[in-house]
Amino acid sequence: MVHTKARQSPYQGGPARAPVPDAKVPWEVPFPEYAPVEYTAAPVAAQPVWADNPANIASLKFNAVDGKINRASFDGVYTLDPATGLPRNLHGRTGMSGRGLLGRFGPNHAADPIVSRWKRVGGQIVTDERGQPVLEFVGI
Repeated sequence: MVHTKARQSPYQGGPARAPVPDAKVPWEVPFPEYAPVEYTAAPVAAQPVWADNPANIASLKFNAVDGKINRASFDGVYTLDPATGLPRNLHGRTGMSGRGLLGRFGPNHAADPIVSRWKRVGGQIVTDERGQPVLEFVGI
């Protein structure tokens, strides 16, 4: 399967990606002319506390738990780029290198909790004009 979402261009609020033909997405397929666009968004490049410091790349433990940060991917073991020592996308070339809007080199695990319940008034479930129960939620 060739991924497409990670190859959409332009990147969110950033530059256009270098084109990658479907046949050249896998890292195993030679593509000597591949020249990905390097991009790290300004808020990430400003080195907030939640982002990796590029000066510390050599000390990062990829494909493992690195202190309190899990740098292992849920999709499998990823390879490192021989030129930079940075993780490669497990699903192949994307036309871009760098972190974009993500703070970490490699996997950026996240969870978006949602709490829901049926709307109640006086212990009774509230329904809409069609008789369907009304769902309330909090997204964080």
